[in-house]
Amino acid sequence: MADPISVSGTSSPYTTGAYSASANDKNTLSMTGYFQLLAAQLQNQDMTNPMDNSELMAQMTQMAMVQSLTTMTETMQNSTAVNTQTYAASLVGQEVTMAVTEKNSYGQETPVDVKYAKVEWVNFTTGDPTIKIEGDDKKYTLTHLVGMGRVPNPFKKPETEDPDGTEGGEDSKDPEEPKEPETT
Repeated sequence: MADPISVSGTSSPYTTGAYSASANDKNTLSMTGYFQLLAAQLQNQDMTNPMDNSELMAQMTQMAMVQSLTTMTETMQNSTAVNTQTYAASLVGQEVTMAVTEKNSYGQETPVDVKYAKVEWVNFTTGDPTIKIEGDDKKYTLTHLVGMGRVPNPFKKPETEDPDGTEGGEDSKDPEEPKEPETT
């Protein structure tokens, strides 16, 4: 195996990168490529020890299964994309609750509050739909959607709780509720 190649000129010598090969025509086997490989294998086989028919059928079955799974995966991805776009389009004119985020110390966006507004428009040209709400210049993704209508803020810090589990202590009881007389 070849030694890794070091690249100079990076901003930090301690920065590492992860590299992975993406699928392309050179590193994937299509059905046409499989049949070309099979034909070459049959042409160049040893006549004194020919290829086993069951092995040939097993290879053809496996290739057909891989092709079927690939087609099914592509179909599911297309279906999911259409469903996502349909859902996003149905939000136009609806009041929604959107998460307001801030970047944490790791650079990840974390929700800190919510914003209530009507959806003005949805943009499909950027891949994932982006949502524009009234009174805000920011464009949100569907991952920012907390709910339809005015959903209570799930990111708000709770008030102080009493040991009995009620918020706000004794004074938070309903004022119209009659108090029971104390017995001694």
